[in-house]
Amino acid sequence: MSFAAGGAGAREALDAATDMARSLARAVIEDSELLAGSGNVLPRGIVGRHALEAVTSFRDVHGGDLPSSLAAVPGAVCDVVLEAMRRAAGSADFLFVALGNAVALHQEPGVAIPADTDLPPVLGEFVRALGAGIQGGMALGGIHSIMPTRGALDMVAVHSKNAAVAGFAAVLVADAAAGGFSPPKGDMPKDRLLAAGWAGRAIARAPGLVEPELIWDALSASVRQASALRDRRLLSAAALGFRGRGRTIGPVDGDRLLRFGVSEWR
Repeated sequence: MSFAAGGAGAREALDAATDMARSLARAVIEDSELLAGSGNVLPRGIVGRHALEAVTSFRDVHGGDLPSSLAAVPGAVCDVVLEAMRRAAGSADFLFVALGNAVALHQEPGVAIPADTDLPPVLGEFVRALGAGIQGGMALGGIHSIMPTRGALDMVAVHSKNAAVAGFAAVLVADAAAGGFSPPKGDMPKDRLLAAGWAGRAIARAPGLVEPELIWDALSASVRQASALRDRRLLSAAALGFRGRGRTIGPVDGDRLLRFGVSEWR
């Protein structure tokens, strides 16, 4: 986990982040073990409850099979730590918490995180492509993210109201690409929790050569999913990259997304 703060109250915010991160450690593992299993669960920790709340909002609007609830956990950790920072800081120019492929972010209107801030590179690029003053959560999905996917997209980045919702949405959008192109089957994750969470689910690995029409079909399938989630206010912006082509949804500047490895956005 990494976190940073700038402006008045930054020191207090960083102290609060350290204390909260330490206090969460054991409960997060216990809740993750519950969420990795099947059936109805009731996590005891604040992170587990926040993650489950994020997933429930998708169950209300999505009729298909959903990814494991573990997809929301890293973002939920970020959200909880960020809230502790905001309470302690009183006011700050910016605050962020990053864990794995998720980031929770607070920026005052007109404020942009400095370029030398230690955000994960791809997420940092996505945050800056969204513009100054952005708040909420960002997360990654796709073949090159931490969370498994059944789709073939290289990368999906999502901005939503918080990082837990963004994390789950990113995996759901990445999974949707399987409706346009069936990728080769991948191995189960080595991480025991991810292996438990995705047990019995299809997991993709990176494909070899893909015909242009299939690239477009895969991107289009995920764009349809992202657009539906945006209509339901479960995401506000997204960027998708696959084999040198990309699509964007919502207010995000595709020309600034160089780390996605795409040469054309449309």
